[in-house]
Amino acid sequence: MVRLKPTQRVSLSQMVLDQLLSRIRDGSIRPGDRLPGEYVLMRQLNVGRSSVREALRGLITLGLVETKPGRGAIVLARLSSPLSYLHPRDESIAHLQKWAVLDLLEVRESLEGQAAGLAAERARPADVIAIERSALEVEKRIAKGYTYFRANVDFHLAIARASHNSVLAESLRHLLREVRAYRERLMREIVGIAERDMAEHRAILEAIRRHNPAGARRAMVKHLQNFAKLVRGFETPMPRRPVAPARARGDRT
Repeated sequence: MVRLKPTQRVSLSQMVLDQLLSRIRDGSIRPGDRLPGEYVLMRQLNVGRSSVREALRGLITLGLVETKPGRGAIVLARLSSPLSYLHPRDESIAHLQKWAVLDLLEVRESLEGQAAGLAAERARPADVIAIERSALEVEKRIAKGYTYFRANVDFHLAIARASHNSVLAESLRHLLREVRAYRERLMREIVGIAERDMAEHRAILEAIRRHNPAGARRAMVKHLQNFAKLVRGFETPMPRRPVAPARARGDRT
């Protein structure tokens, strides 16, 4: 008896990524080539801007493409075969987003731990009120069964602003909105994440309110590390992170 596997739905961004990878593999797009611009890809592939951007982020995560001011997305290396350093099924947008989230959390752990510590030292009464309001908004949305990504970002940004370090706050403003779609999916699908977030937010807030820098830093780092553990355990085990091929001697760095 013939056994058939159910078909799997593939996202538009995954289809764009697969097409670009195929062109890189077969040499149609070579190292040093500039990829077509977003609008050209949108028109050629009949997809939206978000699908194109997600696929391009996937190529960047794989170490195949980098963006250069004034030049767009440039191909860095060519896959000599489909098995060069990733099994084809592991080149999914979901796995690439997972790597991106974990990389992001490593950076956030350093920056937000510092932000929480500084907020505990420097926060003014108005800053503490802003953090409290943001934490309460997260809890209100959770109680109503709504997504709370934006409210969660506002909570973390309120703490960053309370550090009174404008460079730190601006850096976190950019980082906290990265990989939004995947992080919203995690918030929806990981059991117990909302309750954990609320409890950990309260611990961070309490340390800031008590002007306890070490406690605030520990609470924030614990919060981010716990989220990273949940991400690692989400869905299937992560494949090994790809190792970008070494550049030939004389290549520009």
